[in-house]
Amino acid sequence: MQFSETSEAENQEASKSDNPAIVADIAACFTYASYQNAIPVIRSILVENNTDRHFEHCRIELTASPAFLRPKSWIVDRLVPGDRLVLADRKVEFDPGYLSGLNEAERGEITLRIASGGEILDEKRLAVRLLARDEWGGVADMVQLLPAFVMPNDPGVAAVLRMAAERLNAHGHSGGLDGYQSNNPQRAYMLAAAVYSAIAGIGLHYAEPPASFESRGQKIRRPSTVAEERLATCLDTTLLFAAGLEAAGLNPVILM
Repeated sequence: MQFSETSEAENQEASKSDNPAIVADIAACFTYASYQNAIPVIRSILVENNTDRHFEHCRIELTASPAFLRPKSWIVDRLVPGDRLVLADRKVEFDPGYLSGLNEAERGEITLRIASGGEILDEKRLAVRLLARDEWGGVADMVQLLPAFVMPNDPGVAAVLRMAAERLNAHGHSGGLDGYQSNNPQRAYMLAAAVYSAIAGIGLHYAEPPASFESRGQKIRRPSTVAEERLATCLDTTLLFAAGLEAAGLNPVILM
């Protein structure tokens, strides 16, 4: 198992301690989309006993501030000298209502504490960025979550599809948005072109992302917001196009 550079530094510090030490690796940022897609916030938890002492009936506790995670605890019956215990059970319960209600990013903190016989042996406080519901964390932290912001069922996409169907009819083609049903690559190409033309017909203007205090990633406008305000970033437009293709029965791929 691999641990981050921070965790390795903590390992070296732990080797000098008179008590067992916790080494943990957590996600740098987390959002409601992370929760919906089962992305773990706790990547690994390790307890090392680099002392010559035995410890029994140890209790490891996890808490979070703000309370986007529900408290969790683990019981370790015994730690002997040289033990290096990896916790396999890293499943934690979230407060989805809290995550879905975030309109601005917040600084969060996860606390891990190990105690035995009423004595706190070690405590680690780990920072995590809690992002707004409409905020993507960027390539470094959340590249795999970008498709979660493709919203084919947003009302704004339905308006795009109607315009695409009208464009197909205007050029003498069927206005049906039938995906790959025809088994004709040319038909799929025409559908994609019609969706693209419909989005171009909205008359979008480039605008900076909605204001946020994050240095990585950005807030993303919903398709209905883009259609109503006619303002979009490059990423907003890309995700709108992907949503239109998916709603038309095609399979979009986003390349970064």
